Amino acid sequence: MDIILIVIVSYNILLLGIGYWSSSRTKNQQDFYLGNRDLGAWVAALSASASSSSAWTLLGVSGAAYAWGLSTVWLLPGVLIGYYISWTWVAPRLMEISHKTKAVTLPEVLFGNFDSKAKLILLRLSTIIILFSLTIYVAAQFQAAGTAFSTTLGFSKDLSVILGASIILLYTLIGGFWAVSLTDTIQAMVMLLIAIILPLLLLMLVGGYEGLLTSIYATGSDEYKSFTGGAVGLTGLGFIIGSISIGFGYPGQPFVVNRFMATKDLKAIKMGRIIAMVWATIIFSGMITLGLCAKVMWSSVENQETILFFASERTFGPLFSGIVTAAVLSAIMSTADSQLLSVSSSVDRDWTGGKESNISRSRISIVLVTILATLISLYAPATIFTRVIFAWTALGAAFVPMLAFRLLSKNVTALAAGLSVICGFSLTAVFHFLPDITGGGDILERMVPMATGFLVLFYSNNQVNKNK
Repeated sequence: MDIILIVIVSYNILLLGIGYWSSSRTKNQQDFYLGNRDLGAWVAALSASASSSSAWTLLGVSGAAYAWGLSTVWLLPGVLIGYYISWTWVAPRLMEISHKTKAVTLPEVLFGNFDSKAKLILLRLSTIIILFSLTIYVAAQFQAAGTAFSTTLGFSKDLSVILGASIILLYTLIGGFWAVSLTDTIQAMVMLLIAIILPLLLLMLVGGYEGLLTSIYATGSDEYKSFTGGAVGLTGLGFIIGSISIGFGYPGQPFVVNRFMATKDLKAIKMGRIIAMVWATIIFSGMITLGLCAKVMWSSVENQETILFFASERTFGPLFSGIVTAAVLSAIMSTADSQLLSVSSSVDRDWTGGKESNISRSRISIVLVTILATLISLYAPATIFTRVIFAWTALGAAFVPMLAFRLLSKNVTALAAGLSVICGFSLTAVFHFLPDITGGGDILERMVPMATGFLVLFYSNNQVNKNK
C-alpha cells in the first residue's frame, strides 16, 4: 500500500505542477477555454482521445467484457467509426468555422448564424442539456475515483470521491485549457501503457487468442460466447447496430470537439487522426481482451467494474498496482477536467449569448458543478457504464444532427434546430428508462433519438428550399 500511495501522490503532484505552469499561459477567456487555438497534432489527438475515453473505458469496458463476453467486441468498430468520422470529416470543417467565427463553444458554432433572439434561446437550451448531461458524466468519473482509491488503498468511497474531485478541481481552476490538454496528453500515455502490458500478459497466461476462445467456448454460457449476447434474428442485428452506434455520438461531445476548435491547422488535424485511431484501437481492444481473459482465469468477482484492479493485483506486485491505479485516475481526470471546462464555458458563454466575461465567473461555475457532481456520486450511485452511456448518447443525439447540417451549410429554421435538439435529448432520456430490448446494445436509445433529430432538420431544410 505504501508503494501504491507514493506512486499516486507523485503522479498527482506532477499534474498539479503542470496546472501551475499552464497558468502563465492563461491570460484571457480564449486561452482559458481553447488555449489560443494553438494545439499541435499530438496534444490535440491524445487529449481528445483521453477525454472521450474516461473511466468507462478502463473500468466499464473491461467490466462489460468480463460480464457479457464476446458481444462486447462490437464496441471496438463502433468507437473507431466515431473516431474516423470525427477526425476525417468533422474536425477540419469545425476547426475552419470556429477559427473564422471566433466561436468558443460547440453551441456557438451550431446556432451562431440565427438572429439574436433565436440564438440566445438555442444557446440557453444547449446550456441546460450540457449542464445536465455532463454533471451526470462527471459524477460517474468521481464514482470511479471512489472505486479506485477504495479498492487499492482501502480508503472509504466517500473520502475517495472527495479527494479525486478536489485534485481535478485544483489543476483545472489553475491552468484552464492548457492544463487540461497537457495533463490529458500525459494521462493518455499512462492509459496506453496499461492497455498494452496487462492484457498482453493475461493473454499469454491463457494461451493466446486461440486458448482464450477455446476456454470461452468450453466453459462459457450460451450468452457469453455469442457475438449478439444470445439474441437472434432481428433482435441480434439490433444488438450489433446498437453497439456500433455508440461511436456516432462522438462528434456531439462538447468536451471532445473543442480540441478540433483549438487545433492550429489542417496539418495537425491530419496527423492527429492517425494518432487518435491507433490509440483507440489499442485501448479498446486491450480492455476487451483483459475482461475476457480475466473471466477465463477468475470466474467470479464481487464487482465486475473492479476487474482491472483484481487482475493487476494477482499478476503483478504493488508497484504496478500503483501504476494501474494511476492509469484509472488518468482516465477519470482526463475526462472530468475537460467536462468541467465545457460546462463552465457553456454556463459562462452560451447562457449569455456568447458575450465575453471574466475568468473568475468561469472558475466559480467549475466549483459549483464539481460540488453538484460530487453530491450525485455520493448519494445517487449507479454503474459507471450505464451512467456514461446515457450522457454520451444524450449529447450525441442532441447535437450531432445540427452539427452535420451546419458543416454541410444546410439551411434550417431556428424552430427546427430547437426541436431537433429537444427530440434528441428527451427521447434518449425516455428510452433510457424503458426496458432494453437488445441487452447491452439498445438500438432504440442509441439510434432513434438521433435519427428523429435528423428527420426534423431534413423536413425543415426541404421547406426552406421550397420557399426560396
